[in-house]
Amino acid sequence: MDTLQAYRAFLRVAETTSFSRTAEELRLQQSHVSRLVAGLEAQLGVQLLRRTTRSVTVTEEGERFRLRLAAILGALDECETEIRNRRAEPVGLIRVACPTTLGRVVIAPIVHAFLERYPKTRVELLMNNNLVNLAGDGVDIAVRVGRIADSDHPSRMLGHVEQRLVASRAYLDRVGPIAEPLDLADKNCLCFASNGGVQVWRFARDGVIRSVSVQGDFIANDAETLMARCMAGFGLTLLPGWLLASDPAAKRLVRAMPDWAGPAMPLHVLCADRNHRPLKIQAFLGFLEERLKAHLVAAAPVRGGPPAADQLTSNQTTSGP
Repeated sequence: MDTLQAYRAFLRVAETTSFSRTAEELRLQQSHVSRLVAGLEAQLGVQLLRRTTRSVTVTEEGERFRLRLAAILGALDECETEIRNRRAEPVGLIRVACPTTLGRVVIAPIVHAFLERYPKTRVELLMNNNLVNLAGDGVDIAVRVGRIADSDHPSRMLGHVEQRLVASRAYLDRVGPIAEPLDLADKNCLCFASNGGVQVWRFARDGVIRSVSVQGDFIANDAETLMARCMAGFGLTLLPGWLLASDPAAKRLVRAMPDWAGPAMPLHVLCADRNHRPLKIQAFLGFLEERLKAHLVAAAPVRGGPPAADQLTSNQTTSGP
């Protein structure tokens, strides 16, 4: 016997005092409704309804059971309605992890726009250059720049972060022309804090790739800090295009070797749920992917090279400018 169906059948018979009307409402045969109620009475060991050829009345035990059952089934119906509504529109908290500078400059404005479109959602934005454990830290979505290790979580590469070699006009006037990558070997290259500040930067032009080991007197794990020292005239650095475009002061920087394309790093989005993603997660992933397109290049002329801005890898935080 379907107990839940029997509960609903009894409740409607008790409320309508009619087996035939209940059968019509529930789209069941009247004989089936009668068997459901009889089975429920046998299961409970009490008579819930008095039946005559002319009427149906509720017993004292049946009325007590009806009152409690109506409250329980009403709560169940409310719960089902709430779940259906949550499937109809995004509702609830979304926890998103991303690198610090990328989060402040790019991800946060996307989150603000998402919240305007979906006011029943809430977003907790966790900006940190340390690698997060999606399951252990309770994170729904993680945005990562750079190569990622094999993961139990599904990931999607959305595109590549373009990097540009830049310096101040004063620095370039002081050190002389920089025409090709090898000219960087004796220059002060401001590096992101990985590999002790010594990095191999790769550039491409007309299908030719050139690599050069670079180092400098300043190392930082924050792209904006590197940009500030670069603008002050202390050296060259690689900065992501989205950061240069976001800061009006960056217009003071000059692109060095403009005919050489700098290294570009892949941007990935990881999701904690492989299956049965709530609508709020589906909606945020789609919104994020669409808005990030403006900050990415589809193909990378040079892959690898130094880590890109706030890159997160499998075993350490190794971000580039």
